[in-house]
Amino acid sequence: MKMQITTATLLASLFLFSCADKKAVVSTTDAPAAPPVERSTNKGPRFGGPGRTDTLFFSMERTPCFGQCKAYRIKVYRSGYATFEGRAHVELEGMHQGRVGRDTMEVLLKEAENAGFFELNDTYDSNVTDLPSSIIQVIGAGKDKRVLARVGTPTSFKVLFEKAEGLLFPIAWRPLPAQE
Repeated sequence: MKMQITTATLLASLFLFSCADKKAVVSTTDAPAAPPVERSTNKGPRFGGPGRTDTLFFSMERTPCFGQCKAYRIKVYRSGYATFEGRAHVELEGMHQGRVGRDTMEVLLKEAENAGFFELNDTYDSNVTDLPSSIIQVIGAGKDKRVLARVGTPTSFKVLFEKAEGLLFPIAWRPLPAQE
């Protein structure tokens, strides 16, 4: 019986000391969980500019023409906050706000990369006054590129513009309160 008590005491002591040692090891090696970090490249943040503020990530604009062309501007910021400014011949006129998910932002950046957007000329234009301009700016993955396209626009830009419209027009846009 004495042997059983001694063995039980010894096992309990080993268990307690081994647990205490494990806690000491765990507490010294486990750092607190870091907040989620935006994936980035060596050249800058994945979305938006290098600043820590909510910088612009993606914008697109269609300018007016002499006819019934849609005229609007959409801006998407690194936080996912977005604005839609409907100017003419669009369902939503005036200023609106919405949210863009990270998955949509990833698709926008990937589509821009796939279209060779960062290698395009800055301007595709000529002396034509009746045509609307299509403008896209992407700031992300360490790059900042703006392309204005009106005449002689590459197909890859047109396809990117259409895909961006398809992703951003259906957002649940809410009117912004009028500022006085």
